[in-house]
Amino acid sequence: MISERFVIGVDDTDTPDVPGTGTLTRAFGAHVEATAFGTVLGVTRHQLWESDKLSATNGNRCYAIAIETERDILDVEDLVVDFVRAQAAQGANPGVAVLSRHSDMPHALAFGRRAQQELMKLGDAERYAAESNVLLRGLGGSRAGMIGALSAAGLRGGGKDGRYTDLHGLRELAGRTTAGEIRNRTAIEHILNEDGQELDRDDAIDTLGWIRPRVEEGHPVLRLRRSPEDRRIWVPVDRKPAGRA
Repeated sequence: MISERFVIGVDDTDTPDVPGTGTLTRAFGAHVEATAFGTVLGVTRHQLWESDKLSATNGNRCYAIAIETERDILDVEDLVVDFVRAQAAQGANPGVAVLSRHSDMPHALAFGRRAQQELMKLGDAERYAAESNVLLRGLGGSRAGMIGALSAAGLRGGGKDGRYTDLHGLRELAGRTTAGEIRNRTAIEHILNEDGQELDRDDAIDTLGWIRPRVEEGHPVLRLRRSPEDRRIWVPVDRKPAGRA
């Protein structure tokens, strides 16, 4: 059997008093691997357009997860739909999207880019999904999560947007470590300084308790700068925003 890569977008699974969509998406990834359904290639968060016209539980953010599996798209659809239906909060408006090798990724990406700059409607999402051959499902309520789900799938598929919120070994990083140790313990592929050069394996890094690599050319990339307190130590360029995991 040949493995295929799928990108799954998820949005609007939560309400103000329950864990967010990011938590649900990470749990789905754990489910994929615990059931031997496939291999998870990380969860990413993508920021969409923010406006007073939008109702968003925790900022207008959506999430994507990429997996490799020998199963077909209908099996993937069944798995994610069943999981989201079971785990989404009552009263939420969940949507899921599944992008495959048969999808027109640039067209789905164009929708995601538009959603970062303007208010998109449910009809827009349905039209773009049909035109780009992306499987798109609304699972309850107003189905508004379909907009973010398609955006997340397109933006992750484009490979140049978002941050990894979950990746093998990522959440176990804490305190001070080295570039070599991060490479050994995580799926982070590149650790770069301000000039875009790879750090040496023995270079010391203070994680500051929060490492979230960027998505660059489809790969997890950690960018660092020298600590202003100690030039021998490297620290993340990207710092933890208030209220985010």
